[in-house]
Amino acid sequence: MIDLTEADLELLFKLKPAIERNIDKITDGFYNSVLGVDKLEQIILEHSSIERLKQTLRDHIVEIFDGSVDSHYIAKRLTIAKIHKKVGLEPKWYLSAFQNLQNEFIGVIYDEALDDRERLKMVRTVTKLLNLEQQLVLEAYEKENIREKEEQYEMVKNELKQKIAEFSGELIDLSIDTNAAVEQLVASSNEVNDTFRRTASSALDSQEMAKGGRELLSKLNGQIAHIFERTTEMERSVSELSQFSRQIQKIVGAVQEIADQTKILSLNATIEAARAGEHGRGFSVVAQEVNRLAEDTKNTVIRIGELTAQSGGLSAQVVNEIRKVQELTESGKLQSDETSQLFSDILDTMHSSTQEIVTAQEEIRTLIHTIEGIGSTTAQTAASAEYFKSATANL
Repeated sequence: MIDLTEADLELLFKLKPAIERNIDKITDGFYNSVLGVDKLEQIILEHSSIERLKQTLRDHIVEIFDGSVDSHYIAKRLTIAKIHKKVGLEPKWYLSAFQNLQNEFIGVIYDEALDDRERLKMVRTVTKLLNLEQQLVLEAYEKENIREKEEQYEMVKNELKQKIAEFSGELIDLSIDTNAAVEQLVASSNEVNDTFRRTASSALDSQEMAKGGRELLSKLNGQIAHIFERTTEMERSVSELSQFSRQIQKIVGAVQEIADQTKILSLNATIEAARAGEHGRGFSVVAQEVNRLAEDTKNTVIRIGELTAQSGGLSAQVVNEIRKVQELTESGKLQSDETSQLFSDILDTMHSSTQEIVTAQEEIRTLIHTIEGIGSTTAQTAASAEYFKSATANL
């Protein structure tokens, strides 16, 4: 596209003597402008020296005007471009420096050429060749940039692949460990849930047993109350019996007095019958019978009195024992009432505990469901990490 011809190359070769005569002026002017930029001066002093670079530039300029553009010429320009890229010379500095070099060439042309037409022709030819050099160098710059970017991309990609692979591996390991922990936690939670279920069942059984105990105590209270009532009635009956015994003793005493009086009367009758002689014999027999009857009556009454006295003593003992039974019954009733209240408190506590156990069971079931959901999510994460790792390896 730059239309560089053999005639242009011949014209460049004709300019070579003039360039060689002004080579020091050209290089000095070029580096005076270059060294005015701190960044460029820093690059030069860091990688070479000014005198050394001036000599390199002299050789390079003379070579431009040899009139030969071949593979060796192009390869050398590409090498120069790589060196510029390596030392950090940016394209903008290269283009600016080339513009200064072009200005120096044009200055020499205007000093050497005789007319404007010849100057224009020389300027165009020099511009073409400098443009070719710029194209070669910029293309080399671009290729080197692309190569570096590709290397950087590959390096970043490989590093990223490695990091992703490491992360995926760690994520897989973590998912496996987490899944194992979740499974163990689910198993432990199930065991706790089973324990709660058994505890709830035992609590319900105990609650039923406590209800049964309270009912038995209630029946026992009723029976104790009934016994208390019966003993009270028995005490009253025995008391009445004691009263009857005392009344009988009074009657026995009266009868004994009558028997004693009858015996006295019989004795008197016997005496009178003896006085009457033969006439009182029948009356004497009657008196003897009355005496015997009175004696028997007395003995019987004494026996009845003794039995009545024994009955009274036994009645007193029975009343005393009944009162002891009543006291024991009353004490048993109080203890039964306390035990019944204790059973009621136990039932209330067990009811509350049972409700808490049922609530805990529901919460544990919810926890198990949540843990299983975590396990499922962890398994999906592990599968995604494995897929991600495989996909990364194929990049």
